[in-house]
Amino acid sequence: MTAVDEIKARLDIVDVVSEHASLRKSGSNYKGLCPFHSEKTPSFIVFPATQTWHCFGACGTGGDVFSFVMKRENLDFAEALRTLAQKAGVQLEPTRQRDTERDKHLEKLFEIHAAAVAFYQGVLRSAAGQTARAYAAQRGLDEETIGKFQLGYAPDEWRALGGHLIERGYERQDLLEAGLIIAHEDGGTYDRFRGRFIIPIRDTRGQVIGFGGRILAEGQPKYLNSPQTPLFNKSHVLFGLDLAKGAIRAKGYVVIVEGYMDVLQAHQAGFGNVVASMGTALTEQHLGLLKRMTKRYILSLDPDLAGDQGTLRGLTVARQTLDREIVPVPTARGWIRYESRLDADIRIMTLPPGQDPDDLIRETPEQWIPMVEAAIPVVDYYFQVSTRDLKMTEAKGKAEAVRRLGPILSEIRDEVERTHYVQKLARLISADEGTVRRQLSVSRPRQHSRRAGEPQQPAEQPRPSTFALEEYCLAVLLRRPDFLERVHALFEGLSLPMLQEDDFERVENRTLYAVWRQMKEGHDWQAWADALPDALQAQLDLILAHGPDTEALARDEVVRDIERAVLLLRRKGLERVSQNLRILFETMERGDAAAAGYSRTMVRVTAERAAIEHALSERTSLGRREERERVL
Repeated sequence: MTAVDEIKARLDIVDVVSEHASLRKSGSNYKGLCPFHSEKTPSFIVFPATQTWHCFGACGTGGDVFSFVMKRENLDFAEALRTLAQKAGVQLEPTRQRDTERDKHLEKLFEIHAAAVAFYQGVLRSAAGQTARAYAAQRGLDEETIGKFQLGYAPDEWRALGGHLIERGYERQDLLEAGLIIAHEDGGTYDRFRGRFIIPIRDTRGQVIGFGGRILAEGQPKYLNSPQTPLFNKSHVLFGLDLAKGAIRAKGYVVIVEGYMDVLQAHQAGFGNVVASMGTALTEQHLGLLKRMTKRYILSLDPDLAGDQGTLRGLTVARQTLDREIVPVPTARGWIRYESRLDADIRIMTLPPGQDPDDLIRETPEQWIPMVEAAIPVVDYYFQVSTRDLKMTEAKGKAEAVRRLGPILSEIRDEVERTHYVQKLARLISADEGTVRRQLSVSRPRQHSRRAGEPQQPAEQPRPSTFALEEYCLAVLLRRPDFLERVHALFEGLSLPMLQEDDFERVENRTLYAVWRQMKEGHDWQAWADALPDALQAQLDLILAHGPDTEALARDEVVRDIERAVLLLRRKGLERVSQNLRILFETMERGDAAAAGYSRTMVRVTAERAAIEHALSERTSLGRREERERVL
């Protein structure tokens, strides 16, 4: 029995959920108001028989005790595992030897960074830090902010920090790996940061993982960051998030700025929900840090840089990365179609010319909140920046405007909102609305089933019939990430939500799929796998050890198999929901206000199951026909 299974065996989900939500018995189950969204009619059901929960309201999701705690407490899998293990009295196995050694090494790097912070702070307070103190006063930074952000000064000397740390017993190689010193061609070393105002960069737990340094004399670059190290990767970190977490949750939104000073001034003025991307475009990792705290994102852009390709790439990443919700859409024939739409509100805040957040907050802090509230929706921003270089009086300029804005408008699922922007585009190009709609329909991007030039695999190998369905799907997708596009295209063609973590019943598989989706393309696979907690590593090893060898199988066969497998996986999940609904209908009290919601869910589930059964039948018929052709 794994630690996860033992925890589930010892804990009753009703007891755990009751700590966060008021439940009352309803037949053999328990119901209450959903703790994840506001509602007046109870739609949150806990099923003791299966030790699962499901929200039949706005959330439309469910899971086991792990998924509940992860969602309710904003915990990742490892944190939830430790929390529930302690509650259940389950002793977790010690980490693997290689993880223990790695953790010890990382702890040493954390210790080195902490020692560097103390050194830089000491220099700032000394006579050598007079210039840096004057700079801080010039920028309006008070003593509280200097202390809260652990600001310091790196003296303009070649070996001040390096010599200090080596004298205290730290190894030269560790200092090099931490990025604090640089190796010289002659075999010596010198400090990376010299003559700079030092700004420590911390992770979400408040541990220093790197530094930013602002030069105080003449020279370039103006700002210098730590290099990528085992602790620090600029595209994975948001400056100030360790201090902003509480304010983001309390206010319900985050403001993302570009620089260190913007965050320092914002927090000093009481605007604690501000973080910085440190001059880089938004990445999946940035959004992964934020989306568990809020669904409202306001990007504060430098007016001189707004609209550059980095900004547009960041917005594209945001649209592709952030969570989506499933919404019912009535069709012209009276049917209900369920579509996914971006479950996030992204807005753009453009500052007055010549000002950045630092300037605005220092000079007129009372204007900050009105400017935040005046931020425009991201689609309006796309209209501004995507057409500013086009001649809208010429036919080519108009056609290019439709081509650029088409993919954005096609993502808008709300009919009223989409009509608003179609009309806006029609006015922009001086055309009628019908022409724009037809052109958008024609230019809608198609899904590609295979990358160009990808070789076919001729060999055949029978797949294991005993391998569990969830693990089989994960094994194929982990080995062939390009197949996920094919899977999503399949579901899109059937008007079904794309493959999501809720399709996996076992919490380890749900979490593996979720964290794998967040892994940046080109990321080191081994480093990703090694960073997983033990329970996930064990499950990953099992999946990869017993999964099919996709390289040995013919591509067409693997594609056909994974398509059929994900259809069966989705069907299995829908069967679980159907079973729960049948139990609810059997035990439902007369006049239950939630009955209408249960009925709507049953209609949706039935329609989705019918679509899946039809797709599976077509694939079975196709397989039989191909088999007869091979025999003949």
